[in-house]
Amino acid sequence: MTMISDLPHDLVENVLSRLPLMTSTRKVRSTCKRWNALSKDPDFTKRFVKGLSRLIIMRSEFRIWLMSVDFQGSLNNKDDFVAPYVKEVFHCNGLLLCSTKDMRRLVVWNPYLGQTRRIKPRIAFHKRDIYALGYDVNKNQKILRFLDDYATFRNPYVVCEIYDLKSNSWRDLDVNADWEMDYYHHGLSLKGSAYFFAKEKMEWDGEGEIDVTDQETFLLCFDFTRERFGPRLPLPFHSHAEETVALSSVREEQLAVLYQGDSSCLVEIWVTNRIEPNAVSWSKLFLSVDIETLFGPHLLHFAGGSFIIDEEQKLAVIFDKDEEEMYNKAYLIGENGCYKTLDLQEDTYHRAETGEFTSMPLVCSYFPTSVKIQQPIITQQNYSVSQQRNKIATCGFILG
Repeated sequence: MTMISDLPHDLVENVLSRLPLMTSTRKVRSTCKRWNALSKDPDFTKRFVKGLSRLIIMRSEFRIWLMSVDFQGSLNNKDDFVAPYVKEVFHCNGLLLCSTKDMRRLVVWNPYLGQTRRIKPRIAFHKRDIYALGYDVNKNQKILRFLDDYATFRNPYVVCEIYDLKSNSWRDLDVNADWEMDYYHHGLSLKGSAYFFAKEKMEWDGEGEIDVTDQETFLLCFDFTRERFGPRLPLPFHSHAEETVALSSVREEQLAVLYQGDSSCLVEIWVTNRIEPNAVSWSKLFLSVDIETLFGPHLLHFAGGSFIIDEEQKLAVIFDKDEEEMYNKAYLIGENGCYKTLDLQEDTYHRAETGEFTSMPLVCSYFPTSVKIQQPIITQQNYSVSQQRNKIATCGFILG
């Protein structure tokens, strides 16, 4: 009698490549040892991903889920990938770093493998924390936590620490921060390093107003190998507070930046042709569109919306909210007047409970990977506890 594990290798690959990305692959792994091994094989993962449409992670209303986009005005939910109670998410090489709504823990998650790891703070996390996930030259996975609590201007303080997943420990880093990063501006990962939009730090005594029109803005890179921030990297434009600046990755190799001034409906997108922790150069302007001619007068929200681009078609999808900040929107724009508006959903979760609005919808490109989350050395006395946690994980996401 022929068993399912006896099927030819090429036939098995053909079957697996037609399955939904997340839920079904988890079920496949329980079918037989051979199928389990194949689904985790890096070469199979690469071939599998090539056949997929563009995948993105979307976070809104304290949830994240998988979506596909075809740059023809279609966004499709993938209902087999949903995680609740997520405040922020950072993508690096197929792994997701999630901060939970209650700010009690971080979770590193590989949705494709269904693997998770919870990270607890040394004392406590903060609502203004900025996080990043990356790796050093030896592929050791690390987490950056940065806090510049300028809100307490009478007694401001800076916290910069790094967590090494291999050693299972937090360490303080010495940082001379003559710059500042707004917690609502999201960074991104490229080649293991993290990049952020930053600006010159300006002194304020809590009284009066500050003229920010001449405030210098730039990129900063955190190098996980050297465990330090690099020099200020120039942007292809000058911006100041309350103007829209957002970052996006291109094939996880280059960086794209979106800019809209505070008195113009002109949206510009630039792409790097070289980017390293200590240097950057910019290609010609990728896209410049006056969205007033398409949607009417509209300023994108300055609090760090997000976007993705298609280089070949010279298209971009920008994620934002409507003027009342009640509905999430997606705007497809391109050259020659190409445009389309997509209504995503009403922002109801937080508003219904507190009367406030959740943050801007956050979107980043997603690339499934068979890279495993690094685990610390587990002693025999902790082994049974670790095994029990793995058993109670649902959808690979442990929240308790």
